[in-house]
Amino acid sequence: MSAHSEWDARFLRMAREIATWSKDPSTKVGAVIADPKNRIVSLGYNGLPRSVADTAHRLTDRRLKYKIMVHAEENAVLFAGRPLQFCSIYVWPFAACAHCASLIIQVGINRVVTPGCPQDKLERWGEDMAIAEEMYKEADIRYIILDGA
Repeated sequence: MSAHSEWDARFLRMAREIATWSKDPSTKVGAVIADPKNRIVSLGYNGLPRSVADTAHRLTDRRLKYKIMVHAEENAVLFAGRPLQFCSIYVWPFAACAHCASLIIQVGINRVVTPGCPQDKLERWGEDMAIAEEMYKEADIRYIILDGA
């Protein structure tokens, strides 16, 4: 697969659609994991754990929400049900946090595709994304920013 294929754009658009499934009122994130033959392996969006109610209090109290929210990338990895070595992950609307990057690296995903980070998210997530990018380089993960998907 080329560095920026039509498949990359398709899967990133799919991650954008999946992000809309999140009930988080402030940040909706979607993730798609695909194998090297462009077959979908798993999908995920950010949300509260299974059987934990999506109450307004939990979703609007940022301190609490950050403690209990399962990230889209985590959900996609957890639901995959198979080894993920050599797969690609597509994350919308911005790059994975450092914690999710650690998980991505640990399970053997070797390619991350994401759009550029919107300016309004850089203040809150910029440092985390920089740490993630540094880890990707060190772990030899291909990190692709694909704008306009």
